[in-house]
Amino acid sequence: MKNSRNFWKKHTRISTQRCKKKVIGGHALTFFLPGSDPALEPVAMLAHQDVVPVTPGTESDWKYPAFSGHNDGEFIWGRGALDMKNHLIAVMEATEGLLAKGFAPKRGLYILLGCNEEIVASEHSSAKMIAQYLKDSGVRLKCVVDEGGGVIPLNIKGIIDKTLVGIGVAEKGYLDVELSVEAKGGHSSAPPAHTALGVLAKAICAIEKHPYKAKMPSCIFDMLNIVGKDVKSFPLRLVTCNMRLFRPLVTFIMGKIPAAASVVRTCTAVTMCSASTAPNVLPQRATAVLNMRLMPGVSVESAVERLERIIKDKRVKVRVLKANEAPPVSSTDTDTYKLAAKLLGSGSRDRTVAPYIVMGATDSRYYCGICDEIYRVSPFETDVSLLLTTHGTNERLPVSSIRTAVDFFTSFIAERTAF
Repeated sequence: MKNSRNFWKKHTRISTQRCKKKVIGGHALTFFLPGSDPALEPVAMLAHQDVVPVTPGTESDWKYPAFSGHNDGEFIWGRGALDMKNHLIAVMEATEGLLAKGFAPKRGLYILLGCNEEIVASEHSSAKMIAQYLKDSGVRLKCVVDEGGGVIPLNIKGIIDKTLVGIGVAEKGYLDVELSVEAKGGHSSAPPAHTALGVLAKAICAIEKHPYKAKMPSCIFDMLNIVGKDVKSFPLRLVTCNMRLFRPLVTFIMGKIPAAASVVRTCTAVTMCSASTAPNVLPQRATAVLNMRLMPGVSVESAVERLERIIKDKRVKVRVLKANEAPPVSSTDTDTYKLAAKLLGSGSRDRTVAPYIVMGATDSRYYCGICDEIYRVSPFETDVSLLLTTHGTNERLPVSSIRTAVDFFTSFIAERTAF
């Protein structure tokens, strides 16, 4: 907590001299730097301050203490190093640097820092409160930049040797559903043909046997079309350079590969189950929880109706626990996207910038009602193996990636608020 106080003391000294600060929902922070032309819609940079906890009992598995922020010269170690204190601090450093040089934007700038993205249901989200506050204040945003995307080296011998920079133009919706079955219960020595758990198991099997059909969204088609031009292997290059012709085949193949299927269809995972409290007691109630990630265009209502059609058995009740609709897909044909792509590409032949869909949910989804241009960007070059430490043990960020991220945000903020 002491380190946190020191951070905010340092990073709000200059900004609060020129920015208007407002605290929302207890700990969420909003900073607003007015532009010289109040008729222009402001730019908003998003981040969340909170991080996920460390799993109890795994503290000693960390090379350095999980909340130490240890810098060994190569990495910054600690919870939130990748999700997303790196993004938050880079935005703050960029803004502080600009303000120290007398930054005077033409278009207003918001820095919006939520405080509970990782831990609460949508109805209590601080980001949702901030978005509602802006809407009630009559604010409409020109663009929003939040977490997501990435700068990932793709080094597959003989196939591709490029750094892929993804800009998230969309993200999946989120749906938690509880399935439940009620029964009389009783002693296990005289069981019915199907216990409550047996009925529930049949429903789960039916759901898993009927996955959503794979459909390639335009943003993934565009990404594969762009990346495909960098493929070296001839047989594969023939496909990737002719995506319009091979789109159905590529979609079918991706749908059969779990890691790839997540970007071409709505996914359903059975994650939790509960029934009897003892081995010899028939369950009076059995429940299971499904977690669904909805593709843009698939509504929560349609997903629930589809589940009910597949299950058919009226004994199985379907209840929504938590839901967020997939936000609209943002266009790649905007000045905001083109600026981000230009800065992230940095004119390098070794980098390929492409749109894509973010698998997880971000705070940016709450701003759809007041903004059309929403993009998810993570300008930190990080190996795939390191990305797997997000929310895990030994989460860490390459020190070398920090300067380029600060430079990106500095240039983006300065240029996008200038017109």
